[in-house]
Amino acid sequence: MYAVYFEPEDWVSFREAKRFGVGDVAKTTLPTAIPFYGAVRTALMLKKGIELDYHKPPSLSKELKELLGDESHPGKIRLYGPFIFSQCNGKRKHFFPAPKNVYVKDGSYKLMPCSSLKTKVDDYELDLAWIPDVKNVDEPEESYIELEELKKLKQGEPFKLENPSNFEIEAKTGIGLEKSSKRVQEGLLYNISVYRFKNGGFFMLTDSEETVNEVSKLDGVFLGGKQRWARVWVEEFPFNLFEDIDSENAAILLLTPAIYSGGFIPKTGRFGSVQIRAVVGVRKVAVSGWDVANGRPKPMYHAVSSGAVYYLRGKPKDPTEVLSESLLNQFGFGIFTYIPYENF
Repeated sequence: MYAVYFEPEDWVSFREAKRFGVGDVAKTTLPTAIPFYGAVRTALMLKKGIELDYHKPPSLSKELKELLGDESHPGKIRLYGPFIFSQCNGKRKHFFPAPKNVYVKDGSYKLMPCSSLKTKVDDYELDLAWIPDVKNVDEPEESYIELEELKKLKQGEPFKLENPSNFEIEAKTGIGLEKSSKRVQEGLLYNISVYRFKNGGFFMLTDSEETVNEVSKLDGVFLGGKQRWARVWVEEFPFNLFEDIDSENAAILLLTPAIYSGGFIPKTGRFGSVQIRAVVGVRKVAVSGWDVANGRPKPMYHAVSSGAVYYLRGKPKDPTEVLSESLLNQFGFGIFTYIPYENF
């Protein structure tokens, strides 16, 4: 597996994909893979001498379309993420979304066990994963887990959560312009949150040699809502997300949002042939993007947020049994890793 690093030169922003109206507010969300695919695809087309016009689809040969895809398919480019990395004093750290079934007991991080108690969630009857302790119990303050700690968690060893300290979120005010001119449109102000990194940025993962070969030709891309420059490079990554675990009790930790047919789970209540036993941390997030060729938002989906945990009755035979259940999986939605759990 390889990591594709995106290091913003200054700041970078990601906002909701919609046209502004009077009084509208654009809220920055943590990015999905879609803007990164768009940035890489655009940079590769420019590298190959393709002429790009706003609101006009590019003219691609059959070979290039198979390689670079279009707004509905990524072609042969495969990117999973994005995630956050920091680099200080020669040491690089990689951060993933923390599992939502973690709690803190007397300063130690624990995973919720799964009980045989039943709970009804929408039309599904599931087992209940819960916190068995009542004293000296807190919710974790951190939202991320660093790679080395994730490895410990997967092996059933003591672990801890950690937030990256290498970025700040700043608020900026923008002024909307009239569509037919560069004049300021009366009353059209909006707010946008900006991520400013110090010694780090985003990274994506890929297991595609073709992706590595193509992205390695780039020096950088223009990324985010204001098309900010980000330096790009590729390195080998010392970890396979889909690596199995020794525990017979396996759960799935979503590392990227997933779009399931049943809302928070697949309609069948299964991943392939394996039944979903319990869920923790399921939260709905809106997923969309901007269709540059047509100057309009892409279709909006409601996805399960990263960090959600699905307790299983067994293990899928192949990661594709899980990945294929999510819409837009070809764009890296529904990426996961296995973690163990205990019974209560």
